[in-house]
Amino acid sequence: METNSNAAAGGGETTNIVAIAPVAPESVTSLSTRDAASLVSRRRATPRKKIDNQPDGTDRGEEPARAEPSTPLADEADAAPEQAQAPGETQATEPEQLPPIEPPRSWTKEEKERFKSYPRELQAYLLEREQERDRELRRSQNEAADQRKAIDAERAKVAQARQHYETALPVLLQSLLQQQAGEFSDIRTIDDIERLARDDWPRYAQWDAQQKKIMAVQQQLQAAQARQTQDLQKRWTTFAEQQDQLFVEKVPEFADRTKATKLQDSAINVLKDRGFTDQELQALHQCRGALSLRDHRLQLLILDAVKFHDAQKAAKEAAAKPVPPVQRPGVAQPPNAAAEHHIQNLKQKLDQSGSLKDAAALVAARRKAAR
Repeated sequence: METNSNAAAGGGETTNIVAIAPVAPESVTSLSTRDAASLVSRRRATPRKKIDNQPDGTDRGEEPARAEPSTPLADEADAAPEQAQAPGETQATEPEQLPPIEPPRSWTKEEKERFKSYPRELQAYLLEREQERDRELRRSQNEAADQRKAIDAERAKVAQARQHYETALPVLLQSLLQQQAGEFSDIRTIDDIERLARDDWPRYAQWDAQQKKIMAVQQQLQAAQARQTQDLQKRWTTFAEQQDQLFVEKVPEFADRTKATKLQDSAINVLKDRGFTDQELQALHQCRGALSLRDHRLQLLILDAVKFHDAQKAAKEAAAKPVPPVQRPGVAQPPNAAAEHHIQNLKQKLDQSGSLKDAAALVAARRKAAR
């Protein structure tokens, strides 16, 4: 390096110009990796020095570095792997593949498809919100279920206590009446009451208190009986609707109003033939009548049902015999051909009508043919 000091024109200041001699191209090409590392290490380790108080008053700047033989630092640099990464370059690493986030189960198919198009951060946020909402919903449902159980338990206790109280009301009323009859047996008419109020006021006050107590118990008993009647009517209405629905499911013909009316008229006629009156039938239909299985009319109905059931069972269990083949005129027929033909006709008639009379005729024909 060469240092030249030139005076600036028009001023007394001097400017130090440091000229660095360019390195010849052949020296660059001949510089090895080891020498380059050694040179870099020396430049980093050598402090910058300034030369002051020169005879010419100029600052010669930093002392030029001299070429020195390789140092241990260069050896360490040379000991680095040959495939060292160049400065300023970063090795490209592929991003880690994360598993996809599944959409919430409660969403519809279209919403799930839209969920897949959202960024991953938005998917994670929505999934967390949905899970939080589900947890809150389950917690609310559990609390509501617990509260409902507690309310049902309290209602059951209240209903049980009310039932015990209402059951005890008739006994309490009877006890009060007996007590009044024992203590105030002489009070029978209005004149006796007036005389008691006029002549014996303290005893009249006791009698009046006893009367008021009896009247209060009677009012409570009447209210309990009215409530029981109302509850019974509600239960009967629910029971009737359920039974009507079940009957329509068992007998699809009743779904048609025309057929249902016809069948109901036939049923009423059968019941009247067995001895039931219109008033009894209406009361029984509204659950206002009492009917026992010991009633002879009901026993007759049960007997008819048993016979019809047995006839249908016999018709189903009977072996189906093949229809005899058609023969030419003049050919002799089997001896039981007429009986078989008659039985087949009766069977077809029974399948169409379902009548008890046709079933009995079929059974009789089969027995006759068997003999």
